[in-house]
Amino acid sequence: MGAQHPMKPTRLEMTTKLLESYGLFKGSLKLVAPELADPDEVSRTHDPDFIAALAAIRSGAAPGNLYRFGLGTGDNPIFDDIYEASLRYSGASIQAAQAIIDGEGSVAFNISGGLHHAHYDRAAGFCVLNDCAMAARRLRTHFQKVAYVDIDVHHGDGVQELFYNDPTVLTISIHEVGRGFFPGTGYVDEIGEGPGEGYAVNVPVAPDTIDDTWLMAWRQAALPLLRAFEPEAIVLQMGADPHYLDPLAHVCLTAQGWLEAVKDVRSLGLPIVAIGGGGYNLSTVTRMWASAVSVLIDQPLPNEVPESYPYHAKISQLLDSGGPEVSRESSEYANRFARKTVEDVKAALFARNGL
Repeated sequence: MGAQHPMKPTRLEMTTKLLESYGLFKGSLKLVAPELADPDEVSRTHDPDFIAALAAIRSGAAPGNLYRFGLGTGDNPIFDDIYEASLRYSGASIQAAQAIIDGEGSVAFNISGGLHHAHYDRAAGFCVLNDCAMAARRLRTHFQKVAYVDIDVHHGDGVQELFYNDPTVLTISIHEVGRGFFPGTGYVDEIGEGPGEGYAVNVPVAPDTIDDTWLMAWRQAALPLLRAFEPEAIVLQMGADPHYLDPLAHVCLTAQGWLEAVKDVRSLGLPIVAIGGGGYNLSTVTRMWASAVSVLIDQPLPNEVPESYPYHAKISQLLDSGGPEVSRESSEYANRFARKTVEDVKAALFARNGL
């Protein structure tokens, strides 16, 4: 998307090479080339006019006003290969879901995915096509109930929107509160509508939320609802931008604090499609994703990164040795905010789910 854009493909290379340096591709993980998503399958998630506009960009035949499709903005600039690139990362998430359905493993990863802000008829927030929704839809061809769990610092608005009327897909998002923060949604009272009422879960937290507070909100508000839904499979969006060093947000987690939620999801013993998402500090997103992979495949990795890793000068260990500097007043406010969020989620959703 350009040299100045925060979403840098380098983070995918850095993560893959880190997993490779630990030797995970020699036995525990199978590396598979991603296929392009079938446009017909994409059309089950996105407006055909939007898809046609994307497809016409490279040939120069695209409609004049691409801005109505969310394209040509600072967040979502237009580039020649935008259609193929979007089909490629979407195809990888669909492929991961199919691998789960086919019994090729209990977990499948697409770290290039997790683009949760794409809407039915437009791109938004660095996201062109919504691979998260496509993965969930593919899982639904085999499983009766699927949960989408989003631990990115931004609200998973596009996914929530696409399943807002659907009681067979539970969407859960824990994220920085939307007041003045992109995308400005994800409040507790957004619980779904029609037959989907009660199947959208939002756990907003305040800026300067640290590990203990975030995990309290996650474990007291989100996790009980996830368990009560009794899904047969999970799509886990692993946005790494809640980290305290991320430049685009204000939540203050450590790598190991964030990783506790990944462990909680894995402890459910369900098939998982794990996809990437946000994360704009290259060193933190790389080691957080590698750590998440190790948790999900139940293969602990040494904290010391192998010296053979090409980026060892930047990343020498997986977990944080330090933590954020947060004032007592700010931390106390974030804790009060989180406790109020938990109370509100319980009031809005627990009784509906037999809790």
